[in-house]
Amino acid sequence: MTPASETFELYSIYPYSSSYGADATSLSLTIPGEVNQATSINDIVGVSDFMLGRTSYADYDAEAGAYTTEFWHPLAFLKFHIDCSDCVYADAVLKSLTMTANVAFVGSVNVDCIGGTVTSTAVGDAGKTLVVNFPNTAVASSAQDAWVAIKPVDLTDANCQFVLEMTNGQKVTFAVNPAKVFKASHQYLLEFSDIDTKIAQKKGTQTYVDLIGRSGGNRANCYIVNSGGYYRFAAQKVDKSNVFAGSQPTTDGYKAYWFWCSGASSFISGVGIGNSGNINFRVNPNAEGNASIVLMDPSGVIVWSWHIWYSRTDPLTPTHYVYTSTYTLAKRNLGALSDDGAGGLYYQWGRKDPFPASNSSGSVFNSAVKIDGHGVSFNGLTSVNAAVTPDAIGYTISHPSTILYGSTYHTWITTEDQANNAQSLWSISASTKTNYDPCPPGYMVPISSNAWRDNFTAANVNFDEGGLTFDDGNTSSYYPASGYLNGWTFTNTEGYIRCWTATLSATPAYNAHMFGRSLFCKTSDSSISTTEAARSQFGMPVRCMVKP
Repeated sequence: MTPASETFELYSIYPYSSSYGADATSLSLTIPGEVNQATSINDIVGVSDFMLGRTSYADYDAEAGAYTTEFWHPLAFLKFHIDCSDCVYADAVLKSLTMTANVAFVGSVNVDCIGGTVTSTAVGDAGKTLVVNFPNTAVASSAQDAWVAIKPVDLTDANCQFVLEMTNGQKVTFAVNPAKVFKASHQYLLEFSDIDTKIAQKKGTQTYVDLIGRSGGNRANCYIVNSGGYYRFAAQKVDKSNVFAGSQPTTDGYKAYWFWCSGASSFISGVGIGNSGNINFRVNPNAEGNASIVLMDPSGVIVWSWHIWYSRTDPLTPTHYVYTSTYTLAKRNLGALSDDGAGGLYYQWGRKDPFPASNSSGSVFNSAVKIDGHGVSFNGLTSVNAAVTPDAIGYTISHPSTILYGSTYHTWITTEDQANNAQSLWSISASTKTNYDPCPPGYMVPISSNAWRDNFTAANVNFDEGGLTFDDGNTSSYYPASGYLNGWTFTNTEGYIRCWTATLSATPAYNAHMFGRSLFCKTSDSSISTTEAARSQFGMPVRCMVKP
């Protein structure tokens, strides 16, 4: 005899917390407002548990000896598809996607398993925010999918916002309401792609990463970026003074541009100065290099410039102690793009602005450097006799791409008065970082003329054709042979290792040629001098020191 058709109520819920009503026809359910990335529905609810709510025993199958069943799920499912593979964030890693609305769609709900209704019991702002967390493998260069379950809801006019955040601090906000009402037992696709176009059309709003805030509030003449995105920094000197006229930012008539950039094309674009006194710029993804950003006053004179160092790996990992283990040096030269073999940029002693590296001895400058004039009066990277510059320090600020040299005293300083005060350009005090220090926040030019004295010995140094490796048994670091720059002539780029310190060779007098102290090593005879005197007009690499 065929049993009569009956209806039973069966409940299964996973991984959500739940409790059954006294009459077994209702269910209190909590939909989590923070979840980890799920790439399929099965990641949200297991196949065997994908049956929450009313189960109807309808037709009897005599051959199978069982009733057929129909399942009803009270929640709606969303699939977020995020494709950043062809946008400014392509070399980032996704951190989270946050969805907010003015209507509750997660949190505590009551499910009427007979009537099929789901009612939110959230109070106030509860239940109006959902955060999807991504693992550290969620690279933006590949499309990422995330599944979530939400309460069936109408969000077509709910002031919805979606904030996509990367692990490097980049964010982009989309203010868009879903086009459909989300119904129970249905699946919906929300796609975030072509992000650059959406930002350009103001359908997505980017967040500028504050490079000063990321550095604990420290200002510098060099800032490091590790990936594509949008960045900003205050147009201020190391001592936090503005580079504008007056004590308050007055940006009327001021303009900011990228000045020169290494590589096949500029990785910097969209440079501008805001009313708040911040310089904003965009960094293209999947590139590395160095660039200069300048700020010009209304008359077109450069009032200050900053170095942007784009390295996709951390370029300043502290590696070894020097000078009685008191000071720690970075792993690579300032501006270098790798730990092995890259010489970095060149600096005249006491100057804050870098000069691009050479490909070989004798090159006037690296041919890969791109120049962006934008009304600036210069014909590229040049050299000028310091004798024609009565204010050498002021001239270097307004001409950051110009090498100054002296044919008589071999210094870029042009007066005895300036020479006698030159020590203040780079600091020999661990407690002070000057406005002319070229290193990034938290670092400075090594302050001691004995910077490499104690540990930099034959026992800890191994030479090869391209440079030397320092290894004291605990840490190691490579020093490439980079030679020096003299009036746009690169010399001894093979076999000679040099790095500046902040110390002058003696009380700096104009007629004493203003020699600076430096590391000097030769691969040909494995010689080491840690306090070598060098003409201040020479351009040489800098190995930054952690500021104590």
